[in-house]
Amino acid sequence: MTFLVRHLEPTPNGLPIQIYVFSNDQVWANYEAIQADIFDHILAVIPEFELRIFQNPTGADLQSLAHPVNA
Repeated sequence: MTFLVRHLEPTPNGLPIQIYVFSNDQVWANYEAIQADIFDHILAVIPEFELRIFQNPTGADLQSLAHPVNA
């Protein structure tokens, strides 16, 4: 199976990566399982490389901080 990983132009928030993985399996449920396994593995090994995951918060995230549901 072909597996390509490349990094994009660095940003103030970090170094974005793109992951391309191809599978001969055309069953949608199997594809979803393969994709989930890949992301589970990536997320599990990130600390081994002293890296951190970053995701920009959305407006809803920021709004929930200002107005907590259980406050």
